[in-house]
Amino acid sequence: MATITLVTGAIQTLTTAALDSLATVTYVSAGIITHTTNDPLDVLLQVKVTPTAATGNKQVVVFAQGSLDGTDFESGPISGTTTTDEPNLTFIGTIPCNTVAAQIGMFNLAAAFGGSLPQQTRIIIKNDTAAGLAASGHYVKYSEVTGASA
Repeated sequence: MATITLVTGAIQTLTTAALDSLATVTYVSAGIITHTTNDPLDVLLQVKVTPTAATGNKQVVVFAQGSLDGTDFESGPISGTTTTDEPNLTFIGTIPCNTVAAQIGMFNLAAAFGGSLPQQTRIIIKNDTAAGLAASGHYVKYSEVTGASA
């Protein structure tokens, strides 16, 4: 009987300059991950943010938009402050920001999409801390999880 081992791949980084000084209640796209090159079973996503104040909802929210063709993505905001279509976004998770120190969250993308990854995923970050994020020190990293038989 073959044994299948989950293998975590190399760490990739998405563009994070858009997170620098991100205003409160503002969305920003952190970039797009393509899942068709290595056909991963899952993708581990790690997000680091540094709030400038611990007030309001004290959180940064991570969302995604999936696409089956790399052209048409799910609806919802990818920039700005309009929250009307936020329910259309795929919820990934929250990063509690109870202090002004750097905060890091890790998430499974396949779980957010019901166990299967779409062809591409756009990662969206919403600052919900009631204050801007720090001017630097943020990142959005990911690593593909593939299967190997032994």
